Amino acid sequence: MRIPRVVAGSVVLVLLAVVPAARAWQASSTPGAPTQAYTFAGDAGLLFFHVRPERAADFDAVLTRIGQVLDKADAPSRKTQAAGWRMFKSTESTGDTAVYVFFFDPVVAGADYDPVKLLSEAIPAEAQFLYEQLRASVVKVERMGLARRR
Repeated sequence: MRIPRVVAGSVVLVLLAVVPAARAWQASSTPGAPTQAYTFAGDAGLLFFHVRPERAADFDAVLTRIGQVLDKADAPSRKTQAAGWRMFKSTESTGDTAVYVFFFDPVVAGADYDPVKLLSEAIPAEAQFLYEQLRASVVKVERMGLARRR
C-alpha cells in the first residue's frame, strides 16, 4: 500500500516541528551548558511536560524539589516567581504520556522559568542528578505564552 504524498509530507512536517523542540529542551537544559531561556513576554505562561508514565514517580520527585526550592527562595525575583508558579498533573488520560503543566501567573518580566536552571542555582550539588531524572522522564516540552483577555 502506498502512502499519498500529502500524508507523507504532513508527517514529515510534524516530525520536523516536534522532534527538534523536545531535543532542544534536553540539550539546552544540561547543567553547565548554555540554556535556552524559558521567558514569557505576555501576562502568563505555560510549560507542558509530556512524561513517560513509567517515569512519573521520578518526575514527581523532581517537582517536589522544585517546590522546596521555590518555597525557600531568597532572591526577590525568585520569590515573585514562586508566588505565581503552579504545578499540575493532568487527570485526563492522554494515552502514551502523563502530562504535567507548569502555570505561571503572573509572569515576572524577563525572568527565566527553566526548572533545571532554577535547580542549578539553588542546589548545585543535586542539579545533575535531578537533571538526569528529568531527561529520562520527559518525552517533550511545549511552551506557551499567554496574553490576558479578561
